[in-house]
Amino acid sequence: MDFTADLPVVQIRRAVMRRALIATDLPPRVALAMGNEPLLLRYTVGLFGYGLIGCAVTDAESCLRRLAEQPYGLLVCSDSLEGGDVLSLTATVKERHPQLKVIVIGTAAVQDPALVRAGWVDGLVAERDMTFRSGALQAAVLAALGGHHFRSASMRDLPVPAPISELSPRDYEILEGLADGLTDREIAERLMISPSTAKSYTKRLLQNMGARNRLQALVMALRQGLIRLR
Repeated sequence: MDFTADLPVVQIRRAVMRRALIATDLPPRVALAMGNEPLLLRYTVGLFGYGLIGCAVTDAESCLRRLAEQPYGLLVCSDSLEGGDVLSLTATVKERHPQLKVIVIGTAAVQDPALVRAGWVDGLVAERDMTFRSGALQAAVLAALGGHHFRSASMRDLPVPAPISELSPRDYEILEGLADGLTDREIAERLMISPSTAKSYTKRLLQNMGARNRLQALVMALRQGLIRLR
């Protein structure tokens, strides 16, 4: 296809992105975490230009390290990374940098519905919605900068996972202990209960969540937005 006639659109979109970032109180710097996605990398560079992009990494650890080095206003990442999980990454990012806006580009053929439910993800755009002329990524960024949540067309009607049974306040306390890596004995000390009672509460929590073990319970809780990484 011949995109020559559309080249002015690229320049206009870059100018719009720059003005939008500068108009906010956010640092006018964009971070990219794209996994092995060269086409998406080129797309985002085309949208933002090199002047706005402060880092481009392929894994969660490098992303978190770069974000800690200097302030960023926007993180754009793909749902597949060479290292790390995008849900864990974005939850950690929001916990450490609450003002930073997070956009996720969904590349999977079958998208994880948990991404749609993740309240900390400001914008979610399906790769199939990102045609050259659609401006879906630009729309997601502008919505996020304006304080709104955005889901592109293909993401809006996805089925959501069945909700976890309602948890009690004690269940949440046990879940927080598991998230902190505590043993049943350490949870018992924190909550001032006996180790056997803590073990019983943990067993009941796994049953209520339908989880086979602690790790699965933590993943389910993260994907349902019940906890955030600290």
